[in-house]
Amino acid sequence: MVRQCTCSAIAPCKQQYIASLIPCADSCQKYAQPLGANYQALKSCLLQRQGQIENTISCTENSFPNACARSNPLMVKKRYPETLKIAAMSELNSMFNRMGLRNQIQSLLATGKRFFGCLMTCMDRKAGNCSKRLGCGLDLPSDSVMVQTAKQCAIRSGFNTQGAQALCQCAASAGIRQLVSICPRLQIN
Repeated sequence: MVRQCTCSAIAPCKQQYIASLIPCADSCQKYAQPLGANYQALKSCLLQRQGQIENTISCTENSFPNACARSNPLMVKKRYPETLKIAAMSELNSMFNRMGLRNQIQSLLATGKRFFGCLMTCMDRKAGNCSKRLGCGLDLPSDSVMVQTAKQCAIRSGFNTQGAQALCQCAASAGIRQLVSICPRLQIN
């Protein structure tokens, strides 16, 4: 158990993480090259959807309004980012299994996992290791509930079947040729 973070203590950290996203993605671009991607074109695909990404993040945060304490922090269960990553990968694997795409997308997921790991390490560093430095935690539900909530927020923000297919086609046009046959088969539900 750890002390719950106050909302005022985590607000600057959140801003530092958001500000570091693009610079960190740029510094981790070497993980996109094994896929054959033109990084600038791939980055453009994501920047075109920046509003949807921000809406997804806001929606997810708003789903847990008491995660941080406005006053009188509680003691909350200590969380580990690795378990949330495992829950997210498990949900992705399950979705791709249902679509019959798991084998075709396995190498892309492995590369994506390396990129995500690089991104998180960089963002932690640029944010001054906020999460460790503060020594507090958030009052959140289980990792699987967090992943399902984020998924529903993403769908509501436009990452539904049509939105996911459009993003996939943009990434395929950016040079990730393995996606060409996968994009039309994506079904988000």
